[in-house]
Amino acid sequence: MNNMNWINEYTDWINKKCILNKFDGGDEIVTPFTNIIGDRIPIYVTVLSMERIRISDDGETLSNLILSGIRIENNAREKTLNSILKSFNIKKSNQNILELEGSSKDFASMSQKMIQAILRIDDLAMTRKSTINKMFNDKVINYFNEQEFGGLPNYRISGGSGNSYKVSYGLGKTKKHPVRLIQIINNPDFQRISTEIVTHNDVNNSSDFTNQNNTYIIIFNDSNSKISDKSNNVAIANGLKLIPWSNKEAIIDLR
Repeated sequence: MNNMNWINEYTDWINKKCILNKFDGGDEIVTPFTNIIGDRIPIYVTVLSMERIRISDDGETLSNLILSGIRIENNAREKTLNSILKSFNIKKSNQNILELEGSSKDFASMSQKMIQAILRIDDLAMTRKSTINKMFNDKVINYFNEQEFGGLPNYRISGGSGNSYKVSYGLGKTKKHPVRLIQIINNPDFQRISTEIVTHNDVNNSSDFTNQNNTYIIIFNDSNSKISDKSNNVAIANGLKLIPWSNKEAIIDLR
């Protein structure tokens, strides 16, 4: 076992597992590596001239992400995607096809770059819920900065119980507005809304807000789903103001 040639072992495995399908417009190579939907990753080779080739994914990588419910238009994901493509010198067409052109002599290294890029892009589908929430939070905070809201992110407050809380963004009292405590929520389900109600009630009972008005606002992500009637009703009944991210007019009015 110690005398085994690991490189030969690996290349033999690649040779045995790869499948070549020839078509009029080019060749499809089905690799042994799997994508996010469990299929083996294919790459497509087109001969451009005697010395030039193009390798592509035929648009399957980003299509699989979209079909899996991953929005690549998301600002953070798009930045990550562009960074991956740039690192492997791969271009994305208007049809979301990943393409790499080069010398036919570099076929092996070009193929490896395309497969590595596809695997790294597929990782976007594995984004943890906490990371997705942070992406939305950062998106809203960036908007506040662009619009010069002048508030404080990660604003810490204390409740009447002595418990400490952190809201996504705090805006001080002005002639036009009372103190505005803004919580940014990606998924405003009933459980999360109920938690914010407890925070809101405790904050209202603190010495900092005794005999003062404050507005507790939730800006929620409505791009993928709408807030339920149950969540909406309990929020309104307890004095929470709900604003969907798509309602920029209402958000600007908080300023």
